[in-house]
Amino acid sequence: MVMYGFTNLDINPSINSPTRPVEAINYGGHWLDDEITGYTTLVVSGRYTFSRKINDADLTGDGNMYLSSKLERRVIEVKFLIKTESIVEYNRQMEQLNIILSKPHQRLYFADYPEAVYTGTVTEIKMENDILNDVGTITIECSDPFAYSNDQIASGTGNSFQFPNTGINYGQTPETIIFNPSADIGSLTVSNGDKKIEINQGITANAKVLIDFNALDVVINEVSTLMNVTLDSNLGDFYIKDGDTIRFSTNGKYEIRYRVKKL
Repeated sequence: MVMYGFTNLDINPSINSPTRPVEAINYGGHWLDDEITGYTTLVVSGRYTFSRKINDADLTGDGNMYLSSKLERRVIEVKFLIKTESIVEYNRQMEQLNIILSKPHQRLYFADYPEAVYTGTVTEIKMENDILNDVGTITIECSDPFAYSNDQIASGTGNSFQFPNTGINYGQTPETIIFNPSADIGSLTVSNGDKKIEINQGITANAKVLIDFNALDVVINEVSTLMNVTLDSNLGDFYIKDGDTIRFSTNGKYEIRYRVKKL
């Protein structure tokens, strides 16, 4: 009998401080509204829009011929208020802000939707008037326009797992698949529809097989076995969506880790 479990590791919004503004930002693990005295998030823009760049070719007649397109990077702007009593306090607040925001390529999310996690870099902090009580804007560029849920983990025993309806609507691979076969096997195939990953190598019972889709590697008991993965395997495009079923060529214990993309 197939047994599986499903673990949702999304941030619990109930832990948010009741004093934070609705759109308070967490950048690199820091709530700015909590850590910087006198700082208040006012409004955020750029989270629910996108832009697409089209690659086309000129025609001799009317219009152009569509060739391809891609989503461009996301730009998020956070408008905030700084209230201070003295220039000394103002300088200290801005120094704290710069220390937190100077770190590039950080995870960030907002109090009203903590399940959507972006990765971005602050490219500019601009103040309107440079006075003690002032309004400023933080500009964050996200090279990847998508937000992602926190890690979702599906685990169980058997030879298959079907994804529930969790909002997997965009092309994405899992983060990792870990499989421990229940018996010695001569090879292992992991498939999803017409996509497969085939390992032509003997694997002992309970060995740890790790398929890492970010590193594009297959590791057995901490040793890379990429040379024994067939050339027609789909490491780079093993895409999943709601309702898909991942199948293993033998019984065993599995753990599938993935993050749901959001636009």
